[in-house]
Amino acid sequence: MADEYLLEMKDIVKTFPGVKALDGAGIRVRAGEVVALCGENGAGKSTLMKCLYGSYHADSGEIYYQGKKVSFRNPDEAKAAGVILIFQELSLITDLTVAENMFLGSQPKKGKTIDWKKMNADADRVLQDLNSTVKSTDYVRDLPISQQQMVEIARGIALGAKILILDEPTSSLTEREKNALFDIIRKLKKEGVGIIYISHKMDEIFEICDEAVVLRDGKLTGQFRISDIVLDDLIQAMIGRHMDNYFTKCTAKPGKEVLRAEGLTAHGYFRDISFHVNAKEVVGFYGLVGAGRSEIMEAIFGVRHLDAGKIFIDGKEVKISGSVEAVKHGIGFVTENRKEQGLLLPKSCRENIALAKLPQIKKGLFVDDSQTKQIYDKYHDAMQISSPSPEQPVVYLSGGNQQKVVIGKWLAMDPKILILDEPTRGIDIGAKSEIHNMIAHLAEQGLAVIVISSEMPEIMGVSNRIYTMAQGRITGELGEAEISEENLMRNIVITDSKQKV
Repeated sequence: MADEYLLEMKDIVKTFPGVKALDGAGIRVRAGEVVALCGENGAGKSTLMKCLYGSYHADSGEIYYQGKKVSFRNPDEAKAAGVILIFQELSLITDLTVAENMFLGSQPKKGKTIDWKKMNADADRVLQDLNSTVKSTDYVRDLPISQQQMVEIARGIALGAKILILDEPTSSLTEREKNALFDIIRKLKKEGVGIIYISHKMDEIFEICDEAVVLRDGKLTGQFRISDIVLDDLIQAMIGRHMDNYFTKCTAKPGKEVLRAEGLTAHGYFRDISFHVNAKEVVGFYGLVGAGRSEIMEAIFGVRHLDAGKIFIDGKEVKISGSVEAVKHGIGFVTENRKEQGLLLPKSCRENIALAKLPQIKKGLFVDDSQTKQIYDKYHDAMQISSPSPEQPVVYLSGGNQQKVVIGKWLAMDPKILILDEPTRGIDIGAKSEIHNMIAHLAEQGLAVIVISSEMPEIMGVSNRIYTMAQGRITGELGEAEISEENLMRNIVITDSKQKV
């Protein structure tokens, strides 16, 4: 092993019954370096990290850490050696305090008892470095998901990581929290920590990483210096082909107005919101996390109370007091959190894709399975859902295929209006392109489509028009010729902090 590497995994092979998950995979990380681990869902990224972490044991291959050949028997051994893996799925104990979670199993002692004062002070020091408003004595159950994720990251730092593995670390963070995380990553680099950064967000990889390692079908397909490549190089290594048309935009001439909102207000969330969406059009909503975009769509869908304003569909004012009424008016809503709000994970693909249409296909107290199978077959083919059978539990599908099931569920209702909130969050690069193509195709078929996205390249790439938002207000409307990074950034920043919703 070259002495320049803090960590080197070489020729790692891992086989599960019937599946070769890793086939000669590897990664190299220098001290003070951030290495992106890239690949589509199922490429082997998590398996490789679990082989390092002691959750799995490789069939063959070698792991060198700090110049010595190692094979951690379990995660506790890895953590004790300074290899810290922070999973995307949170593993906090919600009934404990932040400090108790951060130092669980390694609490500082004063004699035989826990030194609570030192533990809380040490926790607060790390949290302050992260520019977090969380306190050591806060209970995790009282924190929103974004702050819980920051606590998970703080725990890894507090344990003295020499290799820190971050799996989709910004998936639940606000823009401010993401920037704070990037600041702490830069600080850790200066202190010689090696960081492995797993993310589907290409802009983050190019912003914070020094190198990128790419896996495809369990094989290592390249390790690149970020400064030497462009996005298309990375995409080609990940999926085996160039993606000249990564974003697809609806090219149809906009049809008649389908949805119009006038003066929508929900105190504390948004104020005086007016916009319209036409058939055969994709309209984007862009702003920082917390700008009020999702809350507006929840109000239109009837799951959030409106204090003022009017909603018109096909020119007629409608009153929507719940999601059932919204569906009757032809509105479909693909929520941001598909796993908790869009799917019944233990249930089959067939059952999930027919969920929204159950009232129409029930026979008394029973569901007509033949009709649910017909719905599944139609959208399995139309949306190219990759599933071995209709009865496959949806929990075992990739993120991209789960999202296709959610979209198919709403398309089965024949909606006029389809709202997509962060439609490609947590989805690999190939599946993202398929979703983008699908959005354009649905609009060209006549739907009025609304897309909320926090990814600037995505919102620019799929939208015919964009409404920008900040602090609960619409700050601008950009036609296709006006869509640019400069205009988007200018519109989402409000300098008057006294404006309230």
